[in-house]
Amino acid sequence: MTEEFGFSYSQKSKLDSKDWEILEVLSQDGRLSVAAIARKTGLKREVVKYRLNRMVREKIILRFLTMLNLPKVGYNLWGYVHIRFKDMTPKREKEFLEHVRNNANIIFAHTTLGAWDFGIEFFAKDPGHFYSLQKELKEKFSDIIKDFETGSFIDIVKINYVPIPSDVK
Repeated sequence: MTEEFGFSYSQKSKLDSKDWEILEVLSQDGRLSVAAIARKTGLKREVVKYRLNRMVREKIILRFLTMLNLPKVGYNLWGYVHIRFKDMTPKREKEFLEHVRNNANIIFAHTTLGAWDFGIEFFAKDPGHFYSLQKELKEKFSDIIKDFETGSFIDIVKINYVPIPSDVK
């Protein structure tokens, strides 16, 4: 699944302090124009444009995303599910992953190391909707789900998709 999103744990690109400065500005507002990024960083527009294009081409920047305030559009519960599998077959794994990818309420899904094999985050309209999403998953995949833990997030303390190394600040 990591390939689908461009993650590669075996390659490290070289970024200098100017690249990190551009990334830090973008992490605050991904809609900024090249000219605005140039003003905020003190770099020339051509330099910013070149570096952005390079970072996209080298898959350092994977996507430019929109982050919704989901409660404002009727999704008031942000829940998670941790799953431990049993008797997984390639066929059932494929069906499970297809279900996860096609479920519009699932916003983030990942394999894990540790006590759980898989994690899912999703938004639900209310506790009843939260329960129905869990129930559907449990029923459809009861043959491969050994353990299942759920919960909900109350507040966002931090989101940082661009961790700036301390040695480049």
